[in-house]
Order: sequence, then structure tokens, then C-alpha cells
Amino acid sequence: MLVCGKINPPPITDTDYCGVYFSSKDDVQAKARALRGTPLRVEHNNNTHVGEVLQGWTDAEGAMWALAEIDMSKMQGAVTAAAVEQGSLGGFSLGYLSNIKKNLKTGRLSVEDKRIVELSIVKEGAHLGCTISSHAKNKKPKV
Repeated sequence: MLVCGKINPPPITDTDYCGVYFSSKDDVQAKARALRGTPLRVEHNNNTHVGEVLQGWTDAEGAMWALAEIDMSKMQGAVTAAAVEQGSLGGFSLGYLSNIKKNLKTGRLSVEDKRIVELSIVKEGAHLGCTISSHAKNKKPKV
């Protein structure tokens, strides 16, 4: 099953922002392009590998979008696909790691090296609008 939707809102544009969310300091377009092959999970559970991201991109506002495929040949994928079709799972959430450092002079924390490690299908996305906006069962071509 193919699923598509917004996976992260537009980056924060405050130039002083140095937190964990993506900001204008991060190369969001490059991060979106690098999503291909990223594991697809359910609710950030590392034991649920249900597919992978096929393509990532950004829209005109800088929000990140993805097209992913749920592998329905395995039980976890088939159950996940059914939950998406029924509306029980309807959102996306990015899983990423970062390094947090403290500036010894100012005492401020700064976040560096934000690395996307997975995309999860979740009941409801943490960010407004990060939902599965379309899904389609894979159709085999007629021979």
C-alpha cells in the first residue's frame, strides 16, 4: 500500500532558534531528498518495520512531504495497512536524533546534527497537518 502526506511542518524561521525542531538553519530540502529508503514504522516502535519511504520533497512553504510503501506481504504491514484504511492510524511523525550542546559562555543549549532515522505512521501526528492525505493499494499491472 502506498501512503502519502505531510510529514513535517514548514521550518521555524526565527534566526535565534536553536532547538530540536527543524529551522531555517537546517537544509530541509536536502533532508527531504535523503528520505528515500528511510524505515517506515508504527508509533516509533523499533520492532515494527512495516515498509520504507520511496520519495521525500518539500512544498513551496518548506514543509516536508513523503511517499512511502507499506509492505503488505508481512503480517505487521498488512495490519498497519488495514488500520490506515479504517482511519485508526492517520498521521505521520518523523523520528530523528540530534546532538544537544551547552554553550559554556551563555548557558544556552544548541541543537546540532539533526538526523532523520525513521518515519512513523501514528494515530495522530504531533504537528498540525502531518496526516496521511492519500493511500492506495498497490495494483499489479495486467499482463
